[in-house]
Amino acid sequence: MIRQRPGACASPAPDDTVGATVRRLFGRDSLYLLVWGTQLFLAAALTPVVTRVLGTAEFGEVTAAIAVMQVLFAVAGFGLQTGIQRYYALRGPGDAARLLTLSVVLAALVTVVADRTGDVWSRWLGLSGYSGTVRLAVWWAGASAVTYCALGLLRSQDRLLLFSAAGLAQSVLAEVASLVMVLALRPTPPMFLLGRLLGQLLALAVALVGARPRWLAPRHWGLALSALGYSLPLVPAELSTFVLNTADRLIVGGEMGLTAVARYQIAYNVGGVPLLLIHVLNVAWMPRIFALDGAAHQAAVLAASRDALYRLLEPVLVGLALGLPVLLRIWAPARYQPDDLLPVAGVVLISVVPFGAGLAVTRGLLVTGHTGAVAGATVVGAVANVACNLALVPRFGLVGSAASTFASFLVLHTVLRLRARKTAPLPGPGAVRLLRVSLAAAAALALCAAPTGPEALVVRMILAVGTLAWFVRLVRRLSDPQVARAGHE
Repeated sequence: MIRQRPGACASPAPDDTVGATVRRLFGRDSLYLLVWGTQLFLAAALTPVVTRVLGTAEFGEVTAAIAVMQVLFAVAGFGLQTGIQRYYALRGPGDAARLLTLSVVLAALVTVVADRTGDVWSRWLGLSGYSGTVRLAVWWAGASAVTYCALGLLRSQDRLLLFSAAGLAQSVLAEVASLVMVLALRPTPPMFLLGRLLGQLLALAVALVGARPRWLAPRHWGLALSALGYSLPLVPAELSTFVLNTADRLIVGGEMGLTAVARYQIAYNVGGVPLLLIHVLNVAWMPRIFALDGAAHQAAVLAASRDALYRLLEPVLVGLALGLPVLLRIWAPARYQPDDLLPVAGVVLISVVPFGAGLAVTRGLLVTGHTGAVAGATVVGAVANVACNLALVPRFGLVGSAASTFASFLVLHTVLRLRARKTAPLPGPGAVRLLRVSLAAAAALALCAAPTGPEALVVRMILAVGTLAWFVRLVRRLSDPQVARAGHE
């Protein structure tokens, strides 16, 4: 029996229903998504300025440096963010704070080693050298890894204000700092990365002061080894997720050049907004999922939350597909040929359906301790992504790369379900639910092929406002005690 901790997402009382738990997921817990969503929106609003200040090739260089950062971020984090949240529910805030100290030590070690060996691996990766841009990305990765772990602890403690302050620093303030650097000093990739690093260091300071790491003494090595045994399989899982998300950029770059990488990055950023938001929502939900009692209750909540997300995806898919032409034109100048990126962004957009389904199964495997199964399935999905990109990009260009994203998430979901059949089984969403979300995805693709002239854009925006009202209505119903029963209408 998991004991209730002060400030934690407590285990539901025995008479709590699945619907009540789902209301909490879409109530208090969704505030963390709102915080992140606001930050992402404000940060993304600066992207059109950056794409106009930096040249296309320079923006491609920034994209390559961010890819390096994401790899080292996964390695330096050692999967401990999820481990901290799990051990907070199992063993309390003291041991979770000690694991945060462990994350600081390990991230610092990885960062120093990567920096000292930069000249070797940067040439092996085909980079021009261990330049200022790549070095800044390395230190940015180390600071981000520790910040991510500290935010995991702040989330488990339900300290929304501190969580928001750190998140604001590493997103909006970091973007503003980057913009100031390229506008006031030099419009170069190193200046852009320096601004991101400064914002991340501020976020790290705020998060560590709020989370308060505890001393990790020799008597706590058993705790450290146990947590690493749970968390380490998440490192190859995160690296494979990186491959899922970025192998397409590398293959596109090799086939079509850095300009194509920059164009694809814009399309992916716009079409992939739901992917990012659902990932953030998954992180926000995990402390409450970890605190649930009983396998049957866990499975019912996981299935109900998945079905509720399917319902919300219907207006999201249609609404974003309606607004894609406007968003692409805002996010990128004419030299990016934004109208030609519409089908690319549309295919990335509908990839959220298999991605969200896969995350539902992943939550079940994480809560039952089967991190190895998550890692194995993610590796398979990453291999599928590389294979599809190698086959499709030479023939279909950027659309082929976007299609590879959809296919690899579908493979990932299938493998996860096969791995979870015995260890963390979930009831299916039902034929009607699958049909509705599939029709919404088909409608989104059709809208990407619809006219985008001035009159058509006005109609699109009017309809998009209607889908926003549809979305708000669904969220209110999910928060209503009378209708949040199991994600069913």
